[in-house]
Amino acid sequence: MSRCYLGVDAGNSKTVALLADADGRVLGRGRAGVGDIYGVPDAEDAVDAVLDAAGQALAAAGVAVDGVAHAAFRLAGVDWDEDEAFWTAALARREPALRPASVRNDGYALLRCGQPSGVGVAVTAGSGPAVSGRGPDGREWSAGWWIQHELAGRGLGMAGVRAVVDAATGLGPATGLTPLLLELFDEPDVPALLHSLTRREGRRPDRDTWRAARSVLRAAGDGDAVAAGVVDRHAAVLAGLVAVTARETGLDTAPGPVPVVLGGSVLTSEHPAYRTAVTAALADAVGPVAVTVSTAPPVVGALLDALAEGGVALAPDLHARVLGTPHPADFLLT
Repeated sequence: MSRCYLGVDAGNSKTVALLADADGRVLGRGRAGVGDIYGVPDAEDAVDAVLDAAGQALAAAGVAVDGVAHAAFRLAGVDWDEDEAFWTAALARREPALRPASVRNDGYALLRCGQPSGVGVAVTAGSGPAVSGRGPDGREWSAGWWIQHELAGRGLGMAGVRAVVDAATGLGPATGLTPLLLELFDEPDVPALLHSLTRREGRRPDRDTWRAARSVLRAAGDGDAVAAGVVDRHAAVLAGLVAVTARETGLDTAPGPVPVVLGGSVLTSEHPAYRTAVTAALADAVGPVAVTVSTAPPVVGALLDALAEGGVALAPDLHARVLGTPHPADFLLT
């Protein structure tokens, strides 16, 4: 078998891996648990998850580790130099044959899902946000912990619950979010909903709150002013982060519009309010932009990085093949 290429995307809900040949044909997949070193009790737990997913992909393809020509690890929690150093050392110690390999924040994974060159700014909004960019001269910048606002699914859900509670106490205006969230959580009224989220024993996990994100998008699309205000505030922050990324990478002075790729479950939702608001806000914050909306999962971008960094030219047909490859629903389920 010819040499293969491995892409791994790790986050706080799952870690997934894809192995492909030089023609972009997927040979194996793997899925494991949390791969963010900030999201586990012990950082080695994240390493276990990442290597488990990679090992499953290799085993499914019947490929040994030394058959990997290049691997690209796009990992949530690679936010500082020491995080990258940790992963580089951990991979060298735990799987030394898996070389060469690159380690980047998971926000970079989306870049090649837009431009095959990997130049531009990627905005990912799933359960959490990520903004990363690469300029024409190779400069990179990732927002990482510079994002100090609760955005994306987590932030939308929390804001939705807050708006419903404020409406119930009279601290905020009435909102169509109230019946939507009561239906979503199957609670009879707002006191019961609040109790289920905050009681000492048997309360709903924090992740349940994030589920309200789609209700916020739905309400905003239906014209609810409270939900629309939440979405617009989020969009302004994300657009501002894109402007910072463009400045830090030199994209703001490059000729032509700034390439921006939008992805993640919130920005590609069937309820378009978030991406519509972000696209509008980009024009004000950044100026001319060329926006691509990518429905490909980030692990596909990691695989494209592995191919490109491994010396494979991302010709249009190969790029389209990788982006268009279907994947089992349970492989990507959050």
